Amino acid sequence: MLSFPDLRLDRGRIRRTGRRALPFSLGESIALVCLLLVVIASILGPIVSPYSPIIPSGAQLLPPGSPGHLFGTDNLGLDVLTRVMVGARTSLFAAVVTTACTSTLGLILGTIAGVVGGWLDNILMRITDVFLAFPGPIVAMAISAALGASLSSSIIGIAIVWWPLYARLARGEVRRTATSMHVEAARMSGSRGISLVLRHILPSTLPTVAISASLDIGGVIAVLASLSFIGLGTPAPAPELGLMASMGMQYLLNSWWVPVIPGLVVALLALLCNYTGDGLRGVLRARGV
Repeated sequence: MLSFPDLRLDRGRIRRTGRRALPFSLGESIALVCLLLVVIASILGPIVSPYSPIIPSGAQLLPPGSPGHLFGTDNLGLDVLTRVMVGARTSLFAAVVTTACTSTLGLILGTIAGVVGGWLDNILMRITDVFLAFPGPIVAMAISAALGASLSSSIIGIAIVWWPLYARLARGEVRRTATSMHVEAARMSGSRGISLVLRHILPSTLPTVAISASLDIGGVIAVLASLSFIGLGTPAPAPELGLMASMGMQYLLNSWWVPVIPGLVVALLALLCNYTGDGLRGVLRARGV
């Protein structure tokens, strides 16, 4: 009598196979596509827009959906959509620059502390502890206020309080990787010093730092908007999302779109960046990184 194999589906195997075939889940893929669309719109939108982000182009406080003004106009007659696109571009650029600088500095210092050890490790980690002991947002505000209200001051203020997190993370990963079997095997084969660090320790540390950086971009966008909201960003009439929301608060009850739309864009950018970073973390973990 002929016998047939059990054709029941292994759901776990199907999920694992689908994860390998499609690195991101459906929600993460949608978030990634939306983020790419926002990035494209923030880059190309202000170029093709017929309106200036700082020169009034219409009647004041036109509601969303008005002819020629999809998101309406603000109290100065500025097109809200154009200003939001420019503000989103500024926020994304500043967040990426801040995260790249802080993660690179933290990676370098954390790697040095983890590899060298001894008194240098103690000194670097005590300096890191000093920065971590103070509330980050307060320090960022104080530094931005001391340097003067501008976007560069906000970036510097955030960078100064953000790098210790990466230094701690990188040091821990370096110390863990340094005792792994493949690094011990590299030592036995004669690999030493810079060669050992660059070829065997850093490749295992970089993915963890990269995942943390991708997840932090959304938080940096929110902090930048917060500093701009309290007047520590670029002065008006610069199209910064936090500043736009702050200046429009007095019109919240009768012209809600002036402060609400910039605030929604900040929340959307932070959410999309966090969701995309979460997807990147899942992909690297699925591949055993």
